[in-house]
Order: sequence, then structure tokens, then C-alpha cells
Amino acid sequence: MKANMTLLSRRQFAAGLGGIVIAFSMRGTPSAQQRARLPGSLGGHRYLDAWLRINPDGSATIFTGKVELGQGILTALAQIAAEELNMRLDRIEMIAGDTARTPDEGFTSGSRSIEDSGAAIRAACAEARDILIRMAAERLRWSFDELSVQDGVIYAPGMRTVSYAELASTVDLHRAATGKVAPAPAGAHRIVGKPIGRRDIPGKVTGQAVFVQDIRLPGMLHGRVVRPPRYHGILDKFDEAGVKALPGVVAVVRDGSFLGVIAEREEQAVRAREHLVRTSAWIGGDTLPDARKLHDLLIARWRNSRPAN
Repeated sequence: MKANMTLLSRRQFAAGLGGIVIAFSMRGTPSAQQRARLPGSLGGHRYLDAWLRINPDGSATIFTGKVELGQGILTALAQIAAEELNMRLDRIEMIAGDTARTPDEGFTSGSRSIEDSGAAIRAACAEARDILIRMAAERLRWSFDELSVQDGVIYAPGMRTVSYAELASTVDLHRAATGKVAPAPAGAHRIVGKPIGRRDIPGKVTGQAVFVQDIRLPGMLHGRVVRPPRYHGILDKFDEAGVKALPGVVAVVRDGSFLGVIAEREEQAVRAREHLVRTSAWIGGDTLPDARKLHDLLIARWRNSRPAN
């Protein structure tokens, strides 16, 4: 007897089953929701060695995507690292804004350096310290909880020690941060929050070209913007001929109510802007409140914004 066989297309076969379940595994690759939420910029650059390195001499190199603009940020970040690693501040080297070596943290602005980079460095250094102590516990054959760190040296009872320098060649910081190691509590701080000599001061005092704003390139020009005295003010007129006659002025730029000047040297751009401020006329715009009554105005607006009982 010959079997009666019917050929089905894939579509007909799937319809007959009512559905197909397709399953696959990405073991070891947790989703973004499953990964621990990490502080600051550490969430975008999770490997510890993106932020620090323990050197063979026991010093530490710290990497940050934020740059020193004369605001003292490298001093503050070094303090945070030294605090968490329990090392002397002079043993901390800072590498900042090096696109080949440091994490990409975007821009440097306002308090974001501490909020983003400071938080990341604090967490990364705290976890690195924890790893080093656990390595020392194995080497010294002692309980992790009974070990302490001082100036990059890990102590066990009986004055048995192992230093960061001794562990530097074997410590592996090419691992993702877990975010599970608590940083040093504020009450135990010995370096953070204490007045120390800022690393940016010598360059300012001696006039060294150490900040990004000191860069001078061939053919480089300088600009300044003239802002209206009131929000939404409309530029009515300005002394274009007069400002163009000033030394070093290359161009005056107007685009609607935008007004700016370009000059060969920075001080020339500053003088040209001052001239434009004196000779420009603006119309309309929102009247700003009297600065002497600003406190009362804020209180009144706060009260008016509260929901009625």
C-alpha cells in the first residue's frame, strides 16, 4: 500500500503548530537592567583599570576624562583617590583628558567633575582597595576583616605586612566594577575636605601654559559675544564702523540679535566688546527684577506656587 504524503510549506507547518517558540541564551551577558547601577561616570566605563593603575613602586595613577581649567579639580580628584586607596596624596598621579588613555566623560563644566568623575573614582578606588586587601589576606593567610591599610601598606596583627607595591604585578583590575564596596565614611576622612596645596596654583603663579585656555595655534583668532541687557532684547543699532577701526579687530558679526566680535588677540577682543556694549542699543525684552529685592521676590513666588489647602 502506498503512503499518502502531503507536502507542506513552512508557513502551513507553522500555522498547524499554532506557534513556534524560539529560545536562545546569551549567558554571561546580562542586560542593562540586570547590571548594577554604578555611580557617576563609572556606569559608562565599568572596568576598574579605566580609572586607576597600581604602579610597581606602590604609587597609583588615576585617569579622568575631566580636565583642569584652573578650578582645582585634579587636586580634588586626587584627594578622593588617596582617601579611598588609603595612600599619601603625593603618591597619586593624575592623568586628565588624554583621549588615548582616559575615559570619555564628555565635557568639563560646573560641578559635574565631582558629580561624575569624583563619584566614579571614589567607587573604583574603594573596590580596588578591597581587591588588594583580599589578595593580602591570601598571602598573609589571615582574615580579611582583621587587616588594615595605611599609606599603601596592608597590616595584619603582629605587624606582618604586604604593600601595594608587592601586589602591583599580580593585581588584576581589568574587571567590571560591582558597586558593592562601600567607600570610606565621611567621618573617617583624613584627606578629603582638608585644606591642601592645589596642583593648579604653581602654573598660575609662574604663568606656565598648562590649561586648555592657554593654547595658541598658528593663525588663531579670539572672539567675544555681546549680550543684551534684558532677556529677549532685540538689537536695534551698534557702532560697526567704530569697532572695526579698533586695533586687531578682524570682523564684527551680527546675526539677527546676535552680536559678536573677532580679533587677533584676546585683549583686543575684550576691548572691542566693551566698545560694543557702550555703543549698542537694544529694544524690548523682559525687565529683570530689582536685585535688591530678589530675596522677597523668590519667597513670594514660592508661596504662590504652593497648592491651596
